[in-house]
Amino acid sequence: MQELPFPLRLQRRAGPTLRAHVAREAFRILGLLTGDVAAVLCLKALVRGVRDARWFGVGAGEIAGTVLPPGLLFPFEFLAAVITGLLIVGAYRPGDMRRDAARLFAGTALGLALIFWGRIWTAGWEYSAVSYLLAVGVVGSVIVLERSAIDAMVRRHRAVGVRLARVLVVGPADDARWAMRQMALRDSSYALIGYLDTGPHPEWDALGEISDLARVIERHRIETVILSGAFDRDTAAGLINLVDSAGCEALSMPHAVSAGFVPRVVWYRGVPLVRLTRPDLRASQLAVKRAFDVIAALAGLVVLSPLYLVIAATVRVSSPGPAIFRQVRVGRGGRQFSIYKFRSMTRDAESRRGEVELQNVYGDERLFKAAHDPRMTKLGAILRRTSLDELPQLWNVLRGDMSLVGPRPPLPTEVARYEEHQYARFEMKPGLTGPWQVGGRNTITRFEDVIRLETDYMRHWHLGKDLAILLRTLPVVMKMDGAH
Repeated sequence: MQELPFPLRLQRRAGPTLRAHVAREAFRILGLLTGDVAAVLCLKALVRGVRDARWFGVGAGEIAGTVLPPGLLFPFEFLAAVITGLLIVGAYRPGDMRRDAARLFAGTALGLALIFWGRIWTAGWEYSAVSYLLAVGVVGSVIVLERSAIDAMVRRHRAVGVRLARVLVVGPADDARWAMRQMALRDSSYALIGYLDTGPHPEWDALGEISDLARVIERHRIETVILSGAFDRDTAAGLINLVDSAGCEALSMPHAVSAGFVPRVVWYRGVPLVRLTRPDLRASQLAVKRAFDVIAALAGLVVLSPLYLVIAATVRVSSPGPAIFRQVRVGRGGRQFSIYKFRSMTRDAESRRGEVELQNVYGDERLFKAAHDPRMTKLGAILRRTSLDELPQLWNVLRGDMSLVGPRPPLPTEVARYEEHQYARFEMKPGLTGPWQVGGRNTITRFEDVIRLETDYMRHWHLGKDLAILLRTLPVVMKMDGAH
């Protein structure tokens, strides 16, 4: 029997390839839905145990009853609301959308709004608003953690090589090799088969040249083709048409977006343009960061209010002076503001700073901390080691002076000694914690290393990075790494 021409053979395999893509997509969505349902049901069982069975005491039960009161967690309505919110914001779409913490919190907030709307008219808007914000923080955090667990399972699933899309990269040798080294292809649902070299003389490690595309797709059962590098218009059109005829998914990996910028396709009169925007400068991202700060700071102030009263009373009793210490710091754009802390030093500590300047552990005038500061009270030493003295800064976060995560705010006298490139740390609001604290805290003593950590954080900012830093902050504080 005469062998079919390549175009017909590719068209015949297009059906199975498309079915494989559909099955893989359905499996992905089903996995996310299953995980979300399981997470919400587990949260429901946990809240009921804490609220009704008093697993962690009466106080915890009352807090749980305030955040998610009885009658609020009807399984079907609650699940339907949360999943509807996640669907609307696109949290089930492919790519990074499933793990985008900002999107997950937004979807949770939207879904819970459907639940809490009716309570505004029965319980009062003030009480309902606080309950709503706390519920969004709790449920959103659970969804983010659940999606992180799913990502870990996907990575383990990938190691076994099951249900992976077989990928071919097409482009000049250097561009194709660059694409194959990217984490997007190394840490996902792709199985890299190799690359085709579009240069005049294919390199030794290539599977062939551009004219071999149809044969390579058939021989290696390729399901996804990624174009990397520059192509002229006619060549690109021919490649995409051939890939589409074979039922393969076509993706492009341009180098222009490799410097920490986010691409967005914008259509103008039928022509697609790629808008490149740095994440930390996008108004929508800043709005999400601010919303997260407000929700978390408000929840922290409410939940920790008994601890605040105990610490404040103990500070007043232990040494003369106010419980709260205020100091001028420099924030975003060079604006000065008053930072709040529980007082950990004697009342006249500011006037005695000259006594300890030679004890600076950093050896740099732009950073200052004394390892054995004689101005420190006994209680203050404990507050410093445990970082409890920083808790009043949640009020700074709520006011908008600070963020939960960001560069630490310096003193005006320190800023006066900055070099020009070091002012980059004022591009974002200062944070209660940040990359410096979790990256080494006081063990990082070179100011340039601090600037490097903070600049890298700002250039590649996303809400998931804030959540990761917050999760890493707790064990750092518990171990008191580098604390003085």
